[in-house]
Amino acid sequence: MEKRTELNYGAIIFTGLMAFGFSTLYYSPFLFGEIWEKFRHAPNPDIPQWTMVLAPFRELLVAYVLAKLIVRLNITNWKASVKLIVLLWIAFHAVGMAGAVLWDNMAWQLGAVHAGDWFMKMLFMAIVLTLWLNKKSLSIKIQ
Repeated sequence: MEKRTELNYGAIIFTGLMAFGFSTLYYSPFLFGEIWEKFRHAPNPDIPQWTMVLAPFRELLVAYVLAKLIVRLNITNWKASVKLIVLLWIAFHAVGMAGAVLWDNMAWQLGAVHAGDWFMKMLFMAIVLTLWLNKKSLSIKIQ
């Protein structure tokens, strides 16, 4: 099995920005926006415009770290990437949201919405990055 060492920055940027787009849809009234609005601390202030400029950098950073882990751990199939994401999500996002619910009086519904958002984004990013980063080795195997 060939050990990969290079990252595909185009794939990282595409995946991070798509994850941000999915998150925007996730928090829309079509999906979980009403729950998010209902359980945010009242009064719900308007979100400053500058936050939307900086917000995608979170997904870009996560996409970069996931790509780095996928390459370093030599993950070559989507099933292995899903296992990695489940472990990372439980260890960081689920535990973090549980702490916010337990210690910061965050409504469990809001914590579940936030945790679900990151679970969805991380699954998407890991699967796409795994498939994209292994595209070269997949084409070699097919020939």
